[in-house]
Amino acid sequence: MLFEFSEIKVPDKKSDLFDINTGFELGNMYECLYSSYKKYEPREIKAKNEREMLFLNILKLSFAINDLNLYLDIHPDDEKTYELFKKYCVLYQQCLTEYESKYQVLELFHDIYGKYTWYKGFPWEDKYV
Repeated sequence: MLFEFSEIKVPDKKSDLFDINTGFELGNMYECLYSSYKKYEPREIKAKNEREMLFLNILKLSFAINDLNLYLDIHPDDEKTYELFKKYCVLYQQCLTEYESKYQVLELFHDIYGKYTWYKGFPWEDKYV
């Protein structure tokens, strides 16, 4: 799809942001930049247990961090967004640490202290559903 850069409304205040759940469901943290796809109806992903809830929180925070990072790449002087970015990074690290201490590592380089749970599979595989 072709467009002119001048057509993109640039968010100028924090209220233009979706909450993290809505942003994750829609695939965009910025309300003013969201454009629905045909007849797509977003739906909430529901966790069945604590393990799935922690993993889902990691996915949501990872998405938000990456989306805010893209925005900050072209708006490096937006301190409000940067503060939110830092907050999400701290929450992400807390969720990741909790998940990995209770269940298994999500990245092999996190497994350097002898647990070696990497071979057991991944949380997105069917055996955890």
